[in-house]
Amino acid sequence: MTTAFQTVIDNAETISFNRKKKVAQSTSRDGVVKTTSLGGQIWEFEVALPNGPKWTEYRPLIERMEALDRTTVGTIQINKAAHSWITGYQGNISNLSTVNVNFTSGNTVTLSSGGAGSGFHFKSGDLIQLGASGKVYSVVNDVPVGSTVITLNRPVREAAGTYNLRIGQNVTWSIICVQFPKWTIFSYDQIQWEGPFVFAEAI
Repeated sequence: MTTAFQTVIDNAETISFNRKKKVAQSTSRDGVVKTTSLGGQIWEFEVALPNGPKWTEYRPLIERMEALDRTTVGTIQINKAAHSWITGYQGNISNLSTVNVNFTSGNTVTLSSGGAGSGFHFKSGDLIQLGASGKVYSVVNDVPVGSTVITLNRPVREAAGTYNLRIGQNVTWSIICVQFPKWTIFSYDQIQWEGPFVFAEAI
């Protein structure tokens, strides 16, 4: 199931991703909005595939993607050689697999082990994930060696505890496909896409 999501990412011509606030509404039978609630900031991805790939090569991907509904959760990483720089780590930690943090509440975590010996633990915009199954967060401000507090761009969803971080291109997003583009076949065996694939973080 998730292979199709990753194939779209790996073959992307363009990728954009950011955090968007989601709004939920309830309406009455006559269409009047009764309540409105603001959800948290979730990651959203717009991914455009290049026009011109062969239908015979992409047909299995298209059939797998169209078989998925908007509730099927898949996982992706932006770590293919052509795209890894997008999520690349910018700090000075030499061993990214030994970094641990403590979390209590809010949108900050505290570095407990495995930090950098000089320079910066993290630079603004670095991506971190609290454990292999955690959500992905981005770092707000540079974190120099003299500091252990890491401020994140949204409240942490995980329970209080100690976590081993995944960092940079090693983070994994859990997503659903909320928009599948229309496509046409031209020149006998080529595909043309009408719009991007849109993925949203599964929460």
